[in-house]
Amino acid sequence: MEKIMSAIDVLSQEEKFIHVVDKFITHHHNSVNNNVFYKKLYVLFAGYHLKYFYSRAQYRNSCYHVDNIMQMFTGVVSTLNTTLLRKLANSNTLLHCLNSLVNYISGNLDEAEHIYADLLAQYEKKRIAGSLAYTPPGSVIRKRL
Repeated sequence: MEKIMSAIDVLSQEEKFIHVVDKFITHHHNSVNNNVFYKKLYVLFAGYHLKYFYSRAQYRNSCYHVDNIMQMFTGVVSTLNTTLLRKLANSNTLLHCLNSLVNYISGNLDEAEHIYADLLAQYEKKRIAGSLAYTPPGSVIRKRL
């Protein structure tokens, strides 16, 4: 049993995200050289940032959203190693796509800021709505007579 547990790799959020990007590339491999592909890849980065890093104040040192995404990008790229790259289905394409994503972001800064701001607004709206609908455990709602 211990051998099975030790064989399971505990992945960081960055490593998990690399696998998500690899799957994204697998599903969209026909459009890798398309600007729409990089916009979707950026949305994937922004969404993942909001879901897993924003609430923990990780990769959130700048008031510019693109800077925060680039901090996350640096964190994700720094986790790449040969062992992880061998496990991926599209390791060569992944490296090419990450490089091209940086080019896309630098060429479309305003659009990237707006995309992130829109996603952030949706995230905050969902978070606020969830907190308003919260019913504490053990609270009893009395029926009207």
